[in-house]
Order: sequence, then C-alpha cells, then structure tokens
Amino acid sequence: AVSALCLYRLASIQTFAGVQGTPGRRPQVSTRVSDITEIVVTCPSVGARTRMVVQPDTTVDAIVTRARKSLGFDQSFLNDSDFKVYAKKDESTPISGKIGDHGLVPWGPDGMELHIYFDPPL
Repeated sequence: AVSALCLYRLASIQTFAGVQGTPGRRPQVSTRVSDITEIVVTCPSVGARTRMVVQPDTTVDAIVTRARKSLGFDQSFLNDSDFKVYAKKDESTPISGKIGDHGLVPWGPDGMELHIYFDPPL
C-alpha cells in the first residue's frame, strides 16, 4: 500500500511540474505599438529644450502650456496665445489642433521636434 501511494504521488507531481506551458495564456506585455510618443520642444531664440510625452490627440495648445512651464516661460503676464508653434522641418506656417495631424512619429532620428516662439500680436 505504501509503495502504491508513493507511485501515485510521483505520477501526480510530474503532472503539475511538467515542462508544458499554460495553454491560452497571453503575455502581460502589450504587443501593439503604443500611442504614447516622445517629442522635443525647442525655443530656438534662447536655446532651451524640453522633452515631453504626448499622444496623437494631444493639442498643440496643451503642448504650449506644458512647454512654457517646463522652460520657465510661465509668467502670469504672458498668454499661451502669444506663443506660436512650428514643426522644425517647416517653420513657414504655425501648427494648431491635434499633434497627431502634423506627422507625429515614434521618437528616433526622424522623431518630431517642435519650435516655439514668443510672437505676441502688435
């Protein structure tokens, strides 16, 4: 009886300690590309730069607010509307709206850099 019990325990332990993985289990790490992207915002007139993480639906106005705070330009007498934002690749026209509409790409050698200028109305 003892040998039968030992044989049963040995067989049941191998069942639970086998080398097979758990069927149907998915990894905890997401396999899709994230919507979160790092960008660089530069104020060329003073040489200040900041990095921030944005999503495609982040507005340019929100980026201006965050960049001003990060760069130390958040004085109460300055308005967000006095700052214009341009894509580094094309400074001919200020950008507005959602950043995802302006060529947002994952950060890398061709990542997005924005230039911010203080340009109040006259």
